Amino acid sequence: MNIKEFLTGYKGKDIPKELKAFNWGAYIFTFIWGIKYKAWITLLAIPFMVFQLPLGLNWLLFAVLQIYCGIKGNEWAYQVEWWKSPAEYRRTQLKWAVCAMLLTLLCPLVAGILAVKFAKNPDNLKDFVRNSQCVTANNKVKKGIVRVSVTSTPNEMAQKFSTRFKNTRVEGNKVIFTNGKNESYYIMFDKMDNDAACDVSKNCFITSNYELPDMMILPFDACTFYFDNNKNVIPDKSTSEALQKGANIFKYL
Repeated sequence: MNIKEFLTGYKGKDIPKELKAFNWGAYIFTFIWGIKYKAWITLLAIPFMVFQLPLGLNWLLFAVLQIYCGIKGNEWAYQVEWWKSPAEYRRTQLKWAVCAMLLTLLCPLVAGILAVKFAKNPDNLKDFVRNSQCVTANNKVKKGIVRVSVTSTPNEMAQKFSTRFKNTRVEGNKVIFTNGKNESYYIMFDKMDNDAACDVSKNCFITSNYELPDMMILPFDACTFYFDNNKNVIPDKSTSEALQKGANIFKYL
C-alpha cells in the first residue's frame, strides 16, 4: 500500500465522469465524512482546529483542506461505494450534502438566537467576563498551589507560584500573566498578618482579576479564594457562584 492509498483509501477504482463533482459533505464535515469513507487525510482537520498558529495560519490551512476535500471527495468515496449505480451513489452523497447545508444554515441561526437572548440582560456580558476569569483563576490556583509554602510570606508565595507557569512576571505578592506582549490578569497572594500561619479560617487568601491601567476600573469585584495549611483552596461565596455559571452561555439565558 502506497501513501496515496493509505491517506485516501484509493483502491484503483476510476470514478465515472458523470460522478465527478464537488462533494459538499466532504467539504463541510471533513474528518467526520472522511472516517466513514476511510479518507484518513481528512483527519488533518483536527490539529488545524485545535492548535493555533500565528496570524491564524491554522484556519487558512483548514480552509485549503476543506476545498481539497470537496474537490477530491467523490473520488475518495467512490473507492468505498464503487459497486453502487451512479443514481444510488448520488443519493448517498446527496444526503451528506443536505446535512451539510442544514448545518451551515442552522449554526448561524442558533448562534443568532442565543446572542439575542444573551443580550436581553445587560448584566450578562459583565457577569460572563467576570465568571470566565474566575474559572481561569481557579484552574491556575489549583494547579500552582502545590509549589507554594504556606509558611512563607505572600511575596515568596508569588515567586514560587509563578515557577509553575510560563509567561508570568512577579511584582511583590502579585503574579501577572501575559498574553503575548499584553498583560491579561493577575493572581495575588495575601495574609491578614504577613507572618501568620494559614490555620485560621480566611486568614490566608488569593485574589484575582484582570490587569488594567490604574485609571480603568472594572465593574465587578475580584475573585477571592481562601486556602489553609493543607493547601485546600475554597472560593468565597460570590466566587463560588461565578464558578457555577462559568463560561456556560446556556446558564445566562
